[in-house]
Amino acid sequence: MINVKNLFVTYPGSDADHTLNDLSFEAAAGEKIALLGGNGAGKSTLLLTLLGILPIHSGEISICGIKLEKQTLSEIRRRAALVFQNPDDQLFMNTVWEDLLFGPQNYLQASIKLPSYKDEIEKIKQECETLLETLKIPHLKNRMSHKLSGGEKRLAALACVLAMKPDLLLMDEPTAFLDPRGRRRLVEILQGLNAGMLIATHDIELAKELCSRVLILQDGKIKTSGNCLEITGNTKLLEDCGL
Repeated sequence: MINVKNLFVTYPGSDADHTLNDLSFEAAAGEKIALLGGNGAGKSTLLLTLLGILPIHSGEISICGIKLEKQTLSEIRRRAALVFQNPDDQLFMNTVWEDLLFGPQNYLQASIKLPSYKDEIEKIKQECETLLETLKIPHLKNRMSHKLSGGEKRLAALACVLAMKPDLLLMDEPTAFLDPRGRRRLVEILQGLNAGMLIATHDIELAKELCSRVLILQDGKIKTSGNCLEITGNTKLLEDCGL
């Protein structure tokens, strides 16, 4: 699912030589991994680099068996999708429904020709209706995105990503903006998904609830990795890593 070898990345504007330093790890299909680390450890940088949003200085990345290169970006971004920390970065149409349809419709336009186009559009709409029901947010369908609460925006942004049917979900602080009720709902939704996940978070309890494995970043390097419950139960290790 994810294969990263000797990855070096320099974040634009950073004073450091490299934001990510000789990073290597693998993730199996369907595996749910928590990405932990203090502020500035490189978590968000890694997520952005995995989708080619930030350039690689050196090293290699493969997603779903596809090497990350300029000519493979569109295919990788179809298979892997990022839920941004701030949902306002993801919701840009007038209504939730328009945001939800935007990705699948654009992908369809690039991959299919008439006369089956209209039938496929109807199929997409039906699938998006089902997705809203699954996430228990059908009432948000015709709401204006910028008028939603933080928790509602979070779920709407997740819906937009899931509409693309990714094999891999990359998530940056998914419980941000959520009250306890919204957090519980999100955890239940994520527990029911079969997609692989790499979740950058400061929420240790979220890692315990969702993930079987943990990677801890420190100064752009993997400080440690292993079983989620064992690592998150090591208070001294967490404190040493700024958590």
